[in-house]
Amino acid sequence: MKITPILSGFKYRHVIINRWRLSVDPLLPLVLIVLAWGLSTRYYPEMLYLPGALQYWVLGGLTAVFITISILIHELGHSTVARWLNIPIERIHLYLFGGMAELQHRPHAARQEFWIALAGPLASLALAVISWVMYAVVLDPTYMAWYFFRFLALINLLIALFNLLPIFPLDGGRLLRSFLWGVTGNYLRASWLTKRSGSVITGILLLMALIDYTWLKSDYVIFSGILALYMMYTWNSGRYELNYMPAARDLIQHIPVAGTCTTEELVKQMIPSQKTLLSRCIFPVMDVESGRQVVEGELLRSTDFTVGPQNIRPAQTGDYIALDEPESWAATVSFNAEWVPVYKAGRFIGMCDAKELRFWMQQNEGAIHLWIPEKESRLFKI
Repeated sequence: MKITPILSGFKYRHVIINRWRLSVDPLLPLVLIVLAWGLSTRYYPEMLYLPGALQYWVLGGLTAVFITISILIHELGHSTVARWLNIPIERIHLYLFGGMAELQHRPHAARQEFWIALAGPLASLALAVISWVMYAVVLDPTYMAWYFFRFLALINLLIALFNLLPIFPLDGGRLLRSFLWGVTGNYLRASWLTKRSGSVITGILLLMALIDYTWLKSDYVIFSGILALYMMYTWNSGRYELNYMPAARDLIQHIPVAGTCTTEELVKQMIPSQKTLLSRCIFPVMDVESGRQVVEGELLRSTDFTVGPQNIRPAQTGDYIALDEPESWAATVSFNAEWVPVYKAGRFIGMCDAKELRFWMQQNEGAIHLWIPEKESRLFKI
């Protein structure tokens, strides 16, 4: 899983299937061809006899395609639970050797992260069980499909077990963080402990691979070495998110308002081409000098939008965040849009993801430097 900003551009070509936005790495078909070649020329010829090469290629090609479908179903498991918990999905992306469900914002409770992370491995385990039933109960080795389902059962079991390794950003690492988050009550402390746990586990895997190479010399020495190196790469790639401790200024999209900036100009600066995002925003009315006046982005969808008296209203709780007014971002506040204006000392300074900013402001309360070494801490400053 990955968190993406709401007001960011879309990088990959994508298709939309029943509201699910799916993007695919352009090199994925090449990987499928290589995988089909390996299965049809190496794996299946050792498992069963078929009268011609075409049959092996058909079996290998179908297996390669269904492995990709298995990965997609794994990510759909994450996405389905995230949507059930009211966390929008930005997209599902299939890349060369896996997939990723991108959330529009992070889970804001430990139980949310737990269930979202667990859903993927459970989906893979369900596919493994279905495939096992097909080859162990329904079919027998006289059917070509028996070998197909046996391989899929093994692959989906391995996908589930691999993702449950407690190394972030794998699902197991997210499960570990959600557990620590629930125990400690603090997301930042849980992230720091997850990073430390991952470094210990990665070190143990490297040590085991070294012992296997120098002393045990088992038949799996190459596999253990590749696994240890890949886990070290995985742990290193996940450190950025675990280290991410932003200040309030990092979460605010600052808008230059000098001169005669109008609301229309403000909207054009923030959303130059994605009109569909307007419905997620509440904008300040820049043309009114006295008081906090706002306009809902939903009312600005037309191409030649204007801000008129008919759609301007006084700002109320949930329409904005004032950094020096904690009651405006308290946990009891239900925001009326995802992106709202931010004020400091009564002055508009920019726009931000309201829930994200509130989350970090709440998590950074207290002396976090008491449990994070001083050299790694970034105190939250408003």
